[in-house]
Amino acid sequence: MLAEFVAIIAALAMPESLQSLGLASFILATAALVVAIFPSLASLGLAKVLRPGAVVVLAAPALWMALQAVPMPMDTLGNPIWATASAALGKPLAETITVDKGATMLSLAQYCAVLAAALVTGVITLDRYRAAQVLHILLSIATIATAIWFGKTDGIGGADGSAVAVLGVLFSCATAIRAADQIARHSRPGAIAPVPLLVLSTATIAMIVCLAALLVRTNSTAVIAALLGSGILLSVFAIRRWFLGLWGTAGVFATAAIFFVASVTVIPFRTNTDVTIALSTSSQIATERMLQDVRPAGSGAGTSTVLLPLYRDMGIGAPRERPTAAAAMVIDMGWAFLCGVVAIAMLAACILIRRSLSRAYDYVYPALGAGASIALTILAFADHGILSLGASLLVAALFGLAFGQSVSGAGREAMSLESKEASDRMAGPVPASRPRLAPAFVTLWPRVALAVLGIALIIPTIWMILPGWYLGGQSSLAAAISAAAGWSNETSKPVSVAAAHEDFWIRGESRSSKDPALAADEQKTELPAASNAFARALRSSPLRGDIWLMLAAASKQNSIQTAAMLKMSYYTAPNDLDLLPLRLSVALATDAVVRELEFRDLIKRDVSLVVTRRPAIRPALVAAYRSASAEGKIYLEKLISELDPTYLDSMRARNSRQGSR
Repeated sequence: MLAEFVAIIAALAMPESLQSLGLASFILATAALVVAIFPSLASLGLAKVLRPGAVVVLAAPALWMALQAVPMPMDTLGNPIWATASAALGKPLAETITVDKGATMLSLAQYCAVLAAALVTGVITLDRYRAAQVLHILLSIATIATAIWFGKTDGIGGADGSAVAVLGVLFSCATAIRAADQIARHSRPGAIAPVPLLVLSTATIAMIVCLAALLVRTNSTAVIAALLGSGILLSVFAIRRWFLGLWGTAGVFATAAIFFVASVTVIPFRTNTDVTIALSTSSQIATERMLQDVRPAGSGAGTSTVLLPLYRDMGIGAPRERPTAAAAMVIDMGWAFLCGVVAIAMLAACILIRRSLSRAYDYVYPALGAGASIALTILAFADHGILSLGASLLVAALFGLAFGQSVSGAGREAMSLESKEASDRMAGPVPASRPRLAPAFVTLWPRVALAVLGIALIIPTIWMILPGWYLGGQSSLAAAISAAAGWSNETSKPVSVAAAHEDFWIRGESRSSKDPALAADEQKTELPAASNAFARALRSSPLRGDIWLMLAAASKQNSIQTAAMLKMSYYTAPNDLDLLPLRLSVALATDAVVRELEFRDLIKRDVSLVVTRRPAIRPALVAAYRSASAEGKIYLEKLISELDPTYLDSMRARNSRQGSR
C-alpha cells in the first residue's frame, strides 16, 4: 500500500518524463509481484471481483497497443509514412500501424502501470478497514496536489490540475457521506460516539479547496463534471437514507436525470467542430486537422503528441495546444476504441450503482466509482488531464477501491476458503474422488495474473531505465551528431519532435556502431559510418525531422539523397525553428534543391518567416548565404530583396566582413 502511494505522489510531484514513468513503473511492478508471491488472505477474494469478462476488457487495450507496433503485411493497416521513409532512406522499413514505436511502447508501459495500480488497490481494499485508509490517503493526495496547483502557476499543469481537482471533489464527497453515515449510526441511544466529526470537517475543507481551484483556474465544464459526479454519490446516499423502495429509487434517479440534462445545457459546446473537442475552451486548430486525417486503426498509442508539431500553424514556436483526452484516443487508437471506452465507462457506472444499492454497508465506494465514471467521461472531452501519469494513477486507485468494495463479503469469503483449505490439510490426505482442481484454480489464478502483469511491467521498465544508466555520461543527441559529422557550433541545437526516449535509443545505436562487425557493415553503405546508426534509428520513428536533416547534411556528396532527406525533414518538422538555420544552409548549398520548384516554395516560406516574424534569428541567413552555392545565393538575394531590400545590403556587408577575416 505504501509503495503504491509513493508511486502516485512521485508521478504528481515530478515533471512528466521518462524518469518519472520508469520510477512509477518499477514501484508498481514490485508491488504487483509482492502481492502475487506473498498472498494475503484478502487477495484471494480478487477472483470474485475480477471476472473473466473484466480480464478481457482490461487486456484488450494492451493487446491493441502491442499490435500497433508489430510489422504489418504490405498494403494493409500499416501507416503510409513508412513506405515514404523507406523510399527516401533507400532501405526497406517494416510497416506498422504506429508512426512512432517508442511512443507506443511508452504508452503501453503507462497503461500496464495504471492497470497494476488498479489491481493492487483492489486487492488491498477487499478489507473494509484498509479501504477506509486508502480513501483518506487518496483524499489527502488529491487535496494537497490541488492546493499546490491552485497556489502557483508553475505547479502541476493546467489540464492535470483540473483532473486532480475533480477527483478531489469526488473523494471529499465520498468521505463526507461515509462520515455522515457513521455519525447517524453512532448517534443512536446506547451507542458509543466515535470521532467521525473530525473526518467530516476535514472532508468539507478539502471540498472547499478543490471547488475553489476549479472555479478559479478551470472552465465550467470541469466544474459541472465534478458536480455531476458528486450528484451520483448524493443520489445513492439519498436513496439509502430516505427513499427506499422502487418508487423512491425511480424518483431520485429521475431528479438526477433532470439535473444532468440541465447541467449539460450549461456546458459551452463548440459548434461546427469535431465532437471530441467540442467541450474544450482552448485552441484546438492543430488537433482538428489531425482528426481529419485519422485512420481507422489510429496512428499509434502516444503519437498524438508526436504528430502535433506537424499540424501546427507556420511560424508558431513551442506548441501550447494539447489534444483533449478523447481526441488523443481517436488519433492514437481509432474511433472504435473511443466508442468502446465510453460504452465501458457507462456500463461500469451502471454496475457500480447497482452494487452500491445492494450493499448493506460501505456502499459509498462503488458509488464513488460510478460518479467518477460520469465525471471523467465528460472531462475527457474537455482537456487532456486524465491521460497524464499522475492523474491516471490516481484514477486507477479510485476504480480499484470502487471495485474492491463493490462485492459484499469478497474478502470474508476468501478468508473462509483459505481457512477451509487449511483445515483440509490438517485433516489428512484428501480422497481421490474429491475434486480439488476448481478451488485450487480459484485461489491461484489471481496471483498468476498479478505475477504476469508485474513481469510484463518490469520489461518496459528496464527498457526505459537501462539506456539512461548505460549512456548517462554521453553527450546529447545534437552534440553527438555534430561531432560525428563535423558541423560547426553556429547552428542551433536541433530539438526533437519525438519523445525523449528516442534520444536514448539513438544514442544507443550510436554507441553500438563501434562494434567491429557493425562497422564493417557500415562501410558497405552509401552513408558515412557516423550517420548510419542514426539512419537505423528512423526504423523506430520516421517522424524525426531533426534526424532527417542531419542525414541530409551528412550526405552532401550525393545531391539526390540530400534532396530526398531534406524533403522528409521539411514534411516531418515544418515548424521547428531550431532546425531552420541548418535547413536553410543545406538547402541553399545544394543546386538540385534550389532548382526544384517544390523546394523553392519551402525555402521561400522559411526565409519569409525569418525576415518578417523572427528577426532575432536573421544571422542564420548570413550563415546560409555564406555557405550557399552560386544559384543558392542568387535565389536568396532575390527573396530578401522582395521582403526587405535594406536587409539585403546589410547581409552582403556582413558576409564580406566575415569573409575578409
